[in-house]
Amino acid sequence: MWIPLGPIGRLLHLLWRKLPDFHLGKSILVMLMVALITGAVVSVRPSQPRAELTVWVFADSHYKSFEPLVAEFSRRNNVKVNLNLLSARALVVRLGQLFMGDAGPDQMPDLVEVEIGLVGRFFRPPVNEVGFLPLNDRLKESGWYDQIVETRFAPWSKEGMIFGVPHDVHPCTITYRQDLFREAGVNLSEAKTWAEFQEACLKFERYWRGKGYKYRHAMELAEGSADDLQKMLLQRGINPIDSYGNIHVDDPRVAQTLAFYAQLVAGPRKIGAQTPAGMAALTRDLTEGNLCAFITPDWRLTYIKRYGAACSGKMRMMPMPVFEPGDKPTSTWGGTMLGITRACPNPELAWKLLEFLYFSDEGFRSRMTYTDILPPIKSKWADPLFHKNDPFFGGQKSGELLTELAAQIPPRYVTPATGIASQELNDAVAEAVAYVKVHGTAGLEQHCQERLSAIARDLEARMAQWRFEK
Repeated sequence: MWIPLGPIGRLLHLLWRKLPDFHLGKSILVMLMVALITGAVVSVRPSQPRAELTVWVFADSHYKSFEPLVAEFSRRNNVKVNLNLLSARALVVRLGQLFMGDAGPDQMPDLVEVEIGLVGRFFRPPVNEVGFLPLNDRLKESGWYDQIVETRFAPWSKEGMIFGVPHDVHPCTITYRQDLFREAGVNLSEAKTWAEFQEACLKFERYWRGKGYKYRHAMELAEGSADDLQKMLLQRGINPIDSYGNIHVDDPRVAQTLAFYAQLVAGPRKIGAQTPAGMAALTRDLTEGNLCAFITPDWRLTYIKRYGAACSGKMRMMPMPVFEPGDKPTSTWGGTMLGITRACPNPELAWKLLEFLYFSDEGFRSRMTYTDILPPIKSKWADPLFHKNDPFFGGQKSGELLTELAAQIPPRYVTPATGIASQELNDAVAEAVAYVKVHGTAGLEQHCQERLSAIARDLEARMAQWRFEK
């Protein structure tokens, strides 16, 4: 047996000699030896070379689009840039540890991309102690502030301070099987309000039930999740919690919307059902016509096109219906920011790289090579790429519709309590759906209001516990 030199090698040699009579068994001894060997390999593995800038990202498509840009930026500026790909959860856990531990610049990344569902934890401290640099002045002095959809700064802001630059806009549309709705005698695009939309979908389902399609549902909607409900609330300008920590869960319009949503997915006026998890199930439901309309941000259209190729030419897109005049005909779903950490020793260089990755023509071309994500910079929307006929949507200019809606997206705020509020809204949806199944719609809105008021009181108590003293 080959024995490595040094203390670890001598220990392994000793363990190997004891193999025949090791009291815990040979398998335990072998596992111990493997652990020692791998530990030794890790301990002597060379660390990443020092660089002027270190960038952390969590999405593989972003990493691929940034690779050539980082190389070009390094060449032009004669600097070394480390680009690291981490899982989203590992990234925020490690970054949170570094922020709380006052790590130095040798440990801390200089630029970090953070996903919208995970960024709220970093906004718990007072604005002057958030681990990211405020970017308001840089954005305004550079002129980029006026070129970016203003409401898209909302998720990355606290009390008016912007801590990240948006990677995206993610406007939402309704994507639907136009061939199946047309056969049912329904022109879905004529439905401008959610009430009209529901009536059109009920007509659609009556037709297909008469044809024997018992499990053909008009729309994908979740029974036990508040994701779709929150998209509707954003249309009405309602965030469960705003960037100043004000709670809006008990707004009467939330109860109205929740009650309406519950009877979209339960009871005699049900129009929605949910696909099982995974793209395979969604592909089957889409191509077989089990689900025929979907709420779709731009990033989801990529998957629908990829896995629903059999439906090419049969699909159409439309704005989201509204509840009342003044509502937005779109919402937003998902998102990513790029921020500069306070520990960055050279924020000027970091900002220069940020501009190159997010705002440059090279960055735009690289982005569109790997994703279909609409950039938040309005001037980029003039690109012919967003104004061509889309065969998948029967020649409809789908990109043009997305750009029209992107300018209207409502603000979405994210706070340390947003995740808790979302979980409690999940429970509220499930309870409202159960109420409809047992009691119908009589007293439903009052039931929803009482439940939402209890959630607001719970959130207020929780938020008071972790609030920093002035």
